Amino acid sequence: MTKLFIDRLIEQIRDKKTPCIVGLDPSLDKMPVAFLQEQGITTESSLAERAEAIYQYNLIVLDAIADLVPAVKPQCAYYELFGSAGFRALEKTIVAARNCGLLVILDAKRGDIASTAEAYATSYLPAQPPRPFEADAMTIVPYLGSDCLEPFFNQAIEWGKGIFVCVKTSNPGAAIVQEQLIGDRYLYEIIGDLIQPASAKSIGKYGYSGIGAVVGATYPEAAHRLRQQLPQSLFLVPGVGAQGGGNEGIKACFNQDGLGAVVSSSRAIMYPHLYGSSESNAIAIREAALGLIKQVREILV
Repeated sequence: MTKLFIDRLIEQIRDKKTPCIVGLDPSLDKMPVAFLQEQGITTESSLAERAEAIYQYNLIVLDAIADLVPAVKPQCAYYELFGSAGFRALEKTIVAARNCGLLVILDAKRGDIASTAEAYATSYLPAQPPRPFEADAMTIVPYLGSDCLEPFFNQAIEWGKGIFVCVKTSNPGAAIVQEQLIGDRYLYEIIGDLIQPASAKSIGKYGYSGIGAVVGATYPEAAHRLRQQLPQSLFLVPGVGAQGGGNEGIKACFNQDGLGAVVSSSRAIMYPHLYGSSESNAIAIREAALGLIKQVREILV
């Protein structure tokens, strides 16, 4: 069997000395005007031309950060905007990331039941037969219950892939659902219970499971609770950078061994000209990634 995603990820984290990953959220509205002009993008550009431009921008980002981080996280929605051409851009981005030696966590947030869930899981996780959108891991939503989770868990376990269930997300509006009290427990803790059985079946050689949770850095108390509840599950930690997640929330997602989580930043790295840099080019993107790496390294010391 192919080496487990979680083991490959931990080895990459140790090799590159960072648990930071980069989100690939290509938005034409945020890209530098000079880049769009180079690509010939105007208000009259076709969907295919726009999709090619976002792929070309991704290549700049990948070239800048590939040797620094263990993985990238493409967000499907930014590609779906452009129809079939956008899906092709996503496919090419996944291939380019793999060619750079990066693991790919697909931020798809799928969640359905029965044969539909099985179809989604089979679209992204199996290694055979080869599929255009095969990812090393993906995100899913849990609110249709255990029968929406199990098809994804089963495929991930069979193929040694990763799953991140949206348990406590970084957006402010999540609290109205995820922090509902049922008895003396929050709903996000009950969702955490649903992860545990599958997580226990997929522990890698370093003591961690790739069946894990999305846990935002914006909620330190919840992160601490979930870290205690799911000590062997890998956490995907968004909310850093543009969303304002702080050091306390980041630290709460990790175990004492400095493992157990990957910290994701997208916009603040892809578009540094929007966050204080004079421009967004390969040098500035690389500097933004190094800044995140430094921040997280100092938190975990």
